[in-house]
Amino acid sequence: MSLENSYIPDIIPEDDLEYFKKAGYGNRIGWGKSAAILIVDMTDEFTTEDYGVGREDTGSAAVDANKKLIEAARGSNVPVYYVKPSRNFPEGYPGATKRPGARSSVEKKESKGQNINEKLTPLSGEIVLDKPRASAFFDTHLAMLLHNRGIDTVVVTGMTTSGCVRATVVDGHSSNFRIIIPIECVADRSIFANEASLFDMDMKYADVTPLEEVVSKLKKIGQK
Repeated sequence: MSLENSYIPDIIPEDDLEYFKKAGYGNRIGWGKSAAILIVDMTDEFTTEDYGVGREDTGSAAVDANKKLIEAARGSNVPVYYVKPSRNFPEGYPGATKRPGARSSVEKKESKGQNINEKLTPLSGEIVLDKPRASAFFDTHLAMLLHNRGIDTVVVTGMTTSGCVRATVVDGHSSNFRIIIPIECVADRSIFANEASLFDMDMKYADVTPLEEVVSKLKKIGQK
């Protein structure tokens, strides 16, 4: 089996690649009949360095790439969905977290950090969902909304690649969607985690694809 169309960063050892080949991973999923864009956590707290959890150099590049993707999607009448972290948890909602203070009374409140980056502001009528956990699909109505619209392909973007993006991709795959990840449209506070996560998702759950190819596909969709 060949992995020539796969996303393979330099950090991946050759021995690892042999095992993926042996297992038959890395095949292309491809696009289905109807697509949607899903923007994950492209908020000020993740795309800037003002709130502790963000990284501006990788975040700002992802913002610009997402802007290009969103414009292509809107021009092709492909729906755009947004998700962002919820801080308004119901009383008694389980509070397990790896980040101390993440569920404090201060962080439960809406803040400027929760705002979607102004370059990616949703249009009137575009759906914005709050999510209580990493995955955009967990405890939300996202899968139902997509299935009801006949969507079978979801282009997932956002931050962070190793966290909420990965969790969303795995759950999206589990919900029987074809998942496409534009390389330039995701980012992480860790370069290593970004590269390793993209490789692993490309092997098992998604097609990791250059942004230009995704934009080209969206334009073709718009011409149908």
